[in-house]
Amino acid sequence: MNRSAKDLREDLVPVEEPIQLTPIQPKGAVRAVFWGLRVYIALMVALVVIGFLHGAH
Repeated sequence: MNRSAKDLREDLVPVEEPIQLTPIQPKGAVRAVFWGLRVYIALMVALVVIGFLHGAH
């Protein structure tokens, strides 16, 4: 069966407009947890760097 591009387009599901997302400002405990994660990641990166520097001979 030979179908044209127009026929194929009609079979497609219509695309809805994307929902506009707006950033929020975390408050209270959520902000503290995010800062704790940042500090934890920074400490872990520092420990990995120190480990590589001391382990490299």
